[in-house]
Amino acid sequence: MKIFNSNIQFLFGLVIFLGFNSCSQKQLKQEKIKIGVVAPLTGEGATYGASMKRGFDLAFDGDSTLEILYQDSKFDSKLAVTILEKYISVDKIKIIYGEAASGVSLAMVPVSDKNKVIQFSSISSSDDLQKSSDYFFRNVPRNSIQGKTAAEWVFSSLKSLNAAILKDNDDYGLNLAKSFSEIFKSLGGQIVADETYNSGDKNFKTQLGKIKTSGSKVVFMPGNYAESSLILKQAKELGLSVIFIGGDGSYSPELIETAGKAAEGFYCTIMGVDTTKSYYSDFKLKFISKYNKLPDVYDAYAYEGGMILKEAISKSGNDVEKVKHYLYKTTFNSLTGELMFDSDGEVLRNYSLVKVIGGSFVPVNIK
Repeated sequence: MKIFNSNIQFLFGLVIFLGFNSCSQKQLKQEKIKIGVVAPLTGEGATYGASMKRGFDLAFDGDSTLEILYQDSKFDSKLAVTILEKYISVDKIKIIYGEAASGVSLAMVPVSDKNKVIQFSSISSSDDLQKSSDYFFRNVPRNSIQGKTAAEWVFSSLKSLNAAILKDNDDYGLNLAKSFSEIFKSLGGQIVADETYNSGDKNFKTQLGKIKTSGSKVVFMPGNYAESSLILKQAKELGLSVIFIGGDGSYSPELIETAGKAAEGFYCTIMGVDTTKSYYSDFKLKFISKYNKLPDVYDAYAYEGGMILKEAISKSGNDVEKVKHYLYKTTFNSLTGELMFDSDGEVLRNYSLVKVIGGSFVPVNIK
């Protein structure tokens, strides 16, 4: 009798254990790791946000273990910080992708750093982000490299001994202008005019008039595409015949659409992509298949950023310290070959140059 009761108790306990274990396994299978995206999906920076979403979505296409949440920052630092705080406190998210604007990313860093949350950007390029946090990573090279590329090309390829600067009065514009100016002067060049405007400005004729008076035939114009397109139009209206060179913030089909014929001949620096590598060709085929259009550079870098995070999470789970350690110690396949993050979460890569020809951005050989 004792043996019979003992067996009954054992079987009953086994049934309960198996049932509980089955529920636990089902719950674990259903629980997805969340990534929070902070991006300008509407407003002035919407083309950046659109590229971020296209590329990032493509990287996680078909992956049922991860859930991507999107919130629209509207290119606004305060709103972005509010979104970030909600992701952390309410959604319990430990990995953030974004932002596009350097100034917005800088505003977010203190919050992500304090909460030990990974913040990853594929667009923000300000040098001020370099040592901002042990939890901040980016696959886009910093402005000092971009400014160097532009300055060396103006001095060596255009053979110009003087240049003017017309910059946006934000972290991106000021930082990139500083880099360009320092390198250009070190090469023996001279900055003959240095003008500033504010994001959202619509009239640039005063600044353009001063540049015209300076006699410079080259203008370095670091800013976003919305203002850059208006500057190009107004320069044409004023009869200002100069070569304009922008930074990667000006790289957008919206610039060409808004500026029209005034965009012809416009140059801008942009992150490098090796189109001969299988990594890029595989990405391009997947992108066209999903979106029925050709990708731009921001699409490519968002995809690459997504693939890097996807690999790190698959190897480390939802443990921030393990993900961070994996990012620091791993060599990743990328758009430009092998890629590693240094001790600041930075990558060493080059910038390229493109020129608007026939209404499209065309690569320029700067070697």
